[in-house]
Amino acid sequence: MDTFTQARETFDRHVAKFRDAAGALPFALEAKFRHTGEVCEITEKIVAGEARFSPRDTLIFRLCALFHDISRFEQYDKFKTFLDRHSFDHGDRSAALIDELGLVPELAAEDRACVIDAVRVHNKFAIPADFPPAHLDAAKMVRDADKLAILRLIIRFFNGDYSDPTIKLDLPDTPGWTPAILETALSGKCVVYTDMKCVNDFKLGLFAWSCDLNWPASAALALDEDLFGSIRTLLPESDKIDTLLKSARIRLAALRDANPSLRQNP
Repeated sequence: MDTFTQARETFDRHVAKFRDAAGALPFALEAKFRHTGEVCEITEKIVAGEARFSPRDTLIFRLCALFHDISRFEQYDKFKTFLDRHSFDHGDRSAALIDELGLVPELAAEDRACVIDAVRVHNKFAIPADFPPAHLDAAKMVRDADKLAILRLIIRFFNGDYSDPTIKLDLPDTPGWTPAILETALSGKCVVYTDMKCVNDFKLGLFAWSCDLNWPASAALALDEDLFGSIRTLLPESDKIDTLLKSARIRLAALRDANPSLRQNP
C-alpha cells in the first residue's frame, strides 16, 4: 500500500471517531469531510497542469490537502463552530495533530516538516516572510486548492444548493456594501475579515483571491469554471463591481498564460 493510501486510511479512522452509531457524521462535519476530498482532487488537477513537480513533491502536496483541515472535526465537536475566533486557529491545530496523532511516520523528517509547515499556514492571511523557502511550494499549493474548493462551496451555498450559515461568517445579509471593502478589492489587496460589515462585503472580498493564487494551473481552473463570474452574479448591479470582475479575469489570465502549455490561443 502506498504512503498516501495509508494516510487516507488513517485520516478516515480519525474521522470515524466523530461518527454516530449508524456511521453518520453531523451535517457540518460531513461537509468538511467532503471538502477535504475536493481539496485533494483540486490539488491533483493543479499538479497535472504544472508538470514541474517530482513524485516526492506530489506526495507532499497530496498529504497537505488531506490533513489541512483535520482539526475541524475536533473543533466542531468541542465548540459547535468553525469560526476560529470562537475556538482555535484550525491551521495551527491541524499542524499540531499531525504530530499528536503520529500521522505518516514513514515520511522523511524534512518531508514531514514541510507538510506540517504548509498545513499550519494554509489559512493565514499571508504566508509569513520568514517561512522556510524549501516549504513554499507546498504552502502555495494547499492554499490554492483550498481557496478554489471554498469558492465552489460558497457558490453552491448562495445558489441554494448547500446549507451552512457559518459560511457567511455570521455577517448580516443587508443591502449594499462597504465602499472601502470594494476599493480594497479593486486595488488587488486581500480584505481583512474583521473589516467586513455585511454579506456583500464578504462576497466582494473573494475577488481579492484572484491576486492570491500562485500556480498557472490554479488560475486556469478558476477561469475554466468561471468561479469569479459566478460570484459576480451574487452581487448587486454596479459598474465598479463589473470592473472588479474584469480585473480578476485579467489577473487570472496573466497567471495562467505564464505556463505556455496552458496559454489560450488568441
